Amino acid sequence: MTYQFIETDEALGALLEQHSGERFVAVDTEFRRRDTFYPQVALLQLCWKKESYLIDPTKISDLDSVKALLADSRVIKLIHSPSEDLEVFDRWLQMTPTPLFDTQRALAVLGRGFGLGYRAMVEMYTGDVISKEETTSDWLKRPLTDRQLSYAALDVTYLRQIGEQLYDACEESQRLAWVLDDTARLTLGGRGPAAKFRSAWKMKPREQAILHRLIDWREEEARRLDRPRSWVIPDKVMVSLAKHQPSHMAQLSTVDGLHDAIIRKRGKRILELIANASDDLFELPAVWQAPLRSDQKEWASTLGDAVATAAVTLGVAPEVLFAGKDVERLIQATLASQEVPEDLMGWRDAVITQHLVALLASLVGPSADPKA
Repeated sequence: MTYQFIETDEALGALLEQHSGERFVAVDTEFRRRDTFYPQVALLQLCWKKESYLIDPTKISDLDSVKALLADSRVIKLIHSPSEDLEVFDRWLQMTPTPLFDTQRALAVLGRGFGLGYRAMVEMYTGDVISKEETTSDWLKRPLTDRQLSYAALDVTYLRQIGEQLYDACEESQRLAWVLDDTARLTLGGRGPAAKFRSAWKMKPREQAILHRLIDWREEEARRLDRPRSWVIPDKVMVSLAKHQPSHMAQLSTVDGLHDAIIRKRGKRILELIANASDDLFELPAVWQAPLRSDQKEWASTLGDAVATAAVTLGVAPEVLFAGKDVERLIQATLASQEVPEDLMGWRDAVITQHLVALLASLVGPSADPKA
């Protein structure tokens, strides 16, 4: 395994020119996110053939050539479990690389394991075991050590080799579109900040409305300050505020975990948010839907069995075909007389979704009142 460390605009330009026209490039990033809201990019790793290139973003000023590469529709960007990398690119370059081929999803689509980490994939394909020693390194500290650079290079050297194999296997099995479509649908932040509050469905409508207001405000504040959400207000305190609904400054001090410093800086704004929250105008986030009733859980079980059977027939991980949470989403959409969620259509429509919709209709029955 060999690598080059790129620290100048001239070297970067020559590198990208040298590899123009290549069909595949493996992509990874190293970053730090300890005391900030946004990830701080520390290294960009690229690999076209066998040699890796480690690009130092703290030294590079001309990013147009990097953006051009990552936006080139002719070049397949091989990447493994890219959710965090997408946040890095969004913050650093204000863009999302395309087209992206997620090797983690490709493994699942090919029935070779769901949610496999990079090291597990490498060991499966090569037998080699990658050390984890540099995982928690301070990647912004300079100079980077030889061990850090070697570790970073391995993240794309193996990815380039294995990624092309997976791409070809997906193409041969006519499942390439499955991976490309799903990767293109990835969104920043996953299911959103409200998803952390899993028990919010148990709260009263006004409590939910207050919590939702506080979540939106904290998100804006964390972004503005570029600090972790918990530094603004911890999750547990958000829930306590929604339940206790203090109306003046003295009452804020009785909320467990709400420290004096927070009250001084943000107390007035918190009280305004609580006072102005209205459940009449509040639309419940999808992630706060009440869990299915016992009879509806039986529907979910039946649909889950159908997914498992189809997954075995197709030789694909059931979680990537139609995850359990997606079965629940389909049921909840049906009960609310809503359209099937868009991300459950696409390639899944003909493969599994149409079958599940028909099966669910037979379970609900024409005379049943699913909302009762």
